[in-house]
Amino acid sequence: MKSLSIKFVILLLLVLTFGCSSISELTKDGIGQPISTVIDRYGPPSRVAPDGMDGSIYIWEHWVDTGYGSGHLWSTAYWVDSNGIIYGWK
Repeated sequence: MKSLSIKFVILLLLVLTFGCSSISELTKDGIGQPISTVIDRYGPPSRVAPDGMDGSIYIWEHWVDTGYGSGHLWSTAYWVDSNGIIYGWK
């Protein structure tokens, strides 16, 4: 049972590492790009909120189940100006 738990943790870490790497690559070069490039790559955002400066915040969220009734919420947000151009991310 212990070896199964260790294998699960290793697999989870690999998935999270490689899953986040593609987002990380996009965010490095994302400033100044149209938000449509992110939407084309990852699909529609989970939600969009106003940024308070005539732009929007596009938010992608995904629940990662770590087992045993626990998990965490993964999210990435892009701040976009009124012309649809990314000016920030988190």
